[in-house]
Amino acid sequence: MKYIKHLMLSALVLASFTSCNDDDTEYTFSQKALVTIDNVSESAITEGESVMVTLTVDNPFKETLDFKLEMISGGNNADYNTGDPSEPNAPTTPDDGYGSQGYLIQVPAYASSYTFQINSILDLDVEGTEEYTFRLTNTRNGQGLINGNNIIKFDVANYTDDNMGIRLSWSKDETYQILKLNHEDPGAPYPDDDETLSEHQDLCGVVDYDVYVAGANVSAFTGDCPEYIITGGSNPTTVLADGSYDVIVDLWDFNLGLAADESLIGSFAIPFEIEIAKTGKFHTSISYPSLYFSYSDTSAATGGGEQVVATVDVVGGKYTVKDNLGNVVAQE
Repeated sequence: MKYIKHLMLSALVLASFTSCNDDDTEYTFSQKALVTIDNVSESAITEGESVMVTLTVDNPFKETLDFKLEMISGGNNADYNTGDPSEPNAPTTPDDGYGSQGYLIQVPAYASSYTFQINSILDLDVEGTEEYTFRLTNTRNGQGLINGNNIIKFDVANYTDDNMGIRLSWSKDETYQILKLNHEDPGAPYPDDDETLSEHQDLCGVVDYDVYVAGANVSAFTGDCPEYIITGGSNPTTVLADGSYDVIVDLWDFNLGLAADESLIGSFAIPFEIEIAKTGKFHTSISYPSLYFSYSDTSAATGGGEQVVATVDVVGGKYTVKDNLGNVVAQE
């Protein structure tokens, strides 16, 4: 019996020794790839131009390396985008779980270097030179780390020319009610069966506005929200000769996407803002909170959706802008 107890005690000591040896086992971990901002192609550009940023990877990795580019000063998120315009890197929002708004920059698997571009957006505003400052940080899969400096800076000068520019905006969250008929015979009065439903939409998804300038090569019928006319854009604009020009907004379509058994209860206004500019040199805006309503005629349905919203008088190349009542809004 003593012999058996001695064997059991020896086994316990051996197990304890083996366990200690397991704790001392060395495990190896793959090192994160170090990524360096190797080159920023330009230190100063003009609105509408781009800067190329080259990243180098010290140890190419078998998976993509995820980073986030965010603007920290000098402008806002509407002032830039990234990548080839035909294949932009994905914009991020706080809802994605990546923090503040920015752009996802992905270094491809096994790449030793990667170049992306930051595109400055041409706008109508009259402004001085701005210093755009961005921060590049690792995000999502976290496989890469920025080595050293993670700040990108360059100056952006205001773009100017004598061409007319227009921006028509109508994005607005609208809450409204609809009546849903739930009885089989629509002509029978069964109000207890009917429902009043509350809906919520951005008017960009409900309304299609167009805009053009009578007597000039200035128009936008893209279906975009906002509609934007600016030098070098999808709707190239022009220099206005001396004369008087009506700016016309067209309510082309209004569609809530209601089913056959649904109808809008009451009505609501469809507000918009029209910005009129000589690109980068002169800029003014007029807001119309209730020129159009949900019951207004649309050009798609009746051909009656057009209204004059401003007049631009050009004398010696200088603008005087009036509203739809003939009141002077701004002069160059």
